[in-house]
Amino acid sequence: MIASLKRNWKGMVLMLISALTLSIGSFLWKLADLSDAAQAIGSIAGIWGIFLKILPGFIVYVIGAAVMTIALGYGELSVLQPMNCMSYVFALIISAIFLSEVISPLTVAGIVTIIVGVFLIGGSGE
Repeated sequence: MIASLKRNWKGMVLMLISALTLSIGSFLWKLADLSDAAQAIGSIAGIWGIFLKILPGFIVYVIGAAVMTIALGYGELSVLQPMNCMSYVFALIISAIFLSEVISPLTVAGIVTIIVGVFLIGGSGE
């Protein structure tokens, strides 16, 4: 387990950064509020307005994908790719802090399961 962590640590750190960045991108898309998008589609200004609303989330999401691509060069795919699941944990934390979403005990159990699973998979590399 320790050998896998030592061998893949750069990729693991980059994958955690990627997961956080992907979660922030999704959060920014959530804030975009495209409820009026159907009416706005009829005009160039409306389409431009929609584009400007989703652009920040898109930029952050692309950065996260780029970091993930770089991370995959620093370790084993079977160890690093499951770390992408941490984006669910980060998204939940972000939504609880900034959107006041409620975290139930069952959700906490799910978060713990994901974290333990990521740690076990991260240490299982050969």
